[in-house]
Amino acid sequence: MDVLVTGATGFLGSHVAARLLAQGHRVRGLVRPGRDKSALEAGGAEIAEGDLLDESSLRRACKEMEGLVHCAAQTGNWSRQTAAQRAVNVEGTARLYRAAHDRKIARIVHVSTIATLGANREGKPLDESCACNIRHLRLPYVESKLESEERALSAAWGGMPVVIVNPCHIAGPRLDGRLPAAVARLAARRMRLAPPGGISVADVEDVADSILAALERGAVGERYLLGGHDLSFVEFYARLAQTMGVAGPTGSYPRAAGWTLARAAGVLDLVGLSRPRFAPERFRVWGWYTYADSSKAARVLGHKIRPLEEILHRTAGTKAAKRS
Repeated sequence: MDVLVTGATGFLGSHVAARLLAQGHRVRGLVRPGRDKSALEAGGAEIAEGDLLDESSLRRACKEMEGLVHCAAQTGNWSRQTAAQRAVNVEGTARLYRAAHDRKIARIVHVSTIATLGANREGKPLDESCACNIRHLRLPYVESKLESEERALSAAWGGMPVVIVNPCHIAGPRLDGRLPAAVARLAARRMRLAPPGGISVADVEDVADSILAALERGAVGERYLLGGHDLSFVEFYARLAQTMGVAGPTGSYPRAAGWTLARAAGVLDLVGLSRPRFAPERFRVWGWYTYADSSKAARVLGHKIRPLEEILHRTAGTKAAKRS
């Protein structure tokens, strides 16, 4: 299959492109001008320079393609980037699907996030039937991904061949040689306590393989939750630190600290002094859990979850990591 991958220089998108190439597909990566595309080119992918805000470039990128995996998104939760984030994640998605419709692309996978399924305080696993219940937290990234997912569903209801996947927290090695963010933070010994709450952790290659399965046999208009191991933040970071051989967090901040820090960061935001690291939205998610029930994806897509120890070693770049 001839497949266009957006966000092909990003963490997940680069792995999706690599897995497609390894299976013998022709891959074209949508790359913004000025981005490093050497790894994609070295792997054998074609390069289409373009931008989700430039519909003419999207039409060129979609030309002669049979499949599309839409990984590109502007991440981060900070209210001061809301307009730009919505332009990319929502309006950019709409432009991309217009171009894909005009080019008659036969299979589309829309990569969303587990956050559009919500969260809870109890650590109860989420599944595809869940509706987002955290909109009161006012998280710009989640809002933009919700609206982006709505555009994808609308396209599917209108007859376009769109399948949606909702990955959880993705770990594993980066193909661009950069350190994963969690590894960099732990290596700098900047984490003595972890936020309260928890996540589901999956390996990036397992997620990429399930995206390829969705491209092949996912049901149009359906969502598939791609989860992993359910861990509290403190357990995840402590076990990753142990794998790296560095000091990790020894406990969690009190849940009430998130409310206090969110209020304090909100004051900074009001006077124009906030920064992404201290954005109030960052602290509003403290105490919430996004654990995952991936049974539907396992049944339909063959989604697999490799052992946690292997994921941790691959993320840390240590020798115990197995070759995939």
